[in-house]
This record gives sequence, structure tokens and C-alpha cells, in this order.
Amino acid sequence: MTGQPLSTFTGGTPSVVALVVVGQLVTAALATWIAVRTYRGYQQADDAALLWLAVGVALLSVGATTVEFLLPSFGGAPVMTTLVARSSELSGLLAILYAIYGIPRRRRQP
Repeated sequence: MTGQPLSTFTGGTPSVVALVVVGQLVTAALATWIAVRTYRGYQQADDAALLWLAVGVALLSVGATTVEFLLPSFGGAPVMTTLVARSSELSGLLAILYAIYGIPRRRRQP
């Protein structure tokens, strides 16, 4: 890289842009924490639904945010950035739906 910023924003004062960036970073950090906690729950309980939930949260938030920040830095076209970010979000939502509705649950014995 030649000293170019990772991401640029237009249409707001520097303080508003800074708040947006901080908000996205906080969102990504919180989603990462949730995904890690869910994955640890999967390891302890051996419940596949928790694994799919962790993957879904990661794709929905962390994946999309990362793509929206990094892809433009490497010369990605805006349309491609949007396409990849929305694909990550859609995949995350599908993984969460699969965790909720698609995985057969073990029935507890009374």
C-alpha cells in the first residue's frame, strides 16, 4: 500500500465520520465476543445449533463489516463491495435460521 487510508467516507463532518467508524468497530467487537461465547458453548454442550449460531453471527456482523472496510482499500468496486457484504449478511441469516429450525434436537428424557 502507498500510504492510502484503509477507508474513506464522504458526506459528514469529521466528528460524525469518527462516530460512525467507532460505532462499526464496537459493533464488530461485540459480535465477535458473542460469536466466541457461542462457539465455547458449542464446545461444552456439543450442540450443533450453537455452532451454526456462532457462524451466523460472525458472518452477519463481523464478515459484512470487515468486507465494507477492507474491500474498498484494495480497489474493490462499490458494487462488488456491496454484493460481497450483503452475501455475507444473507449467509449469516441463513446459518442462524438453520440453527433455529434446521437441526434436529435431541429430546430430553423425563
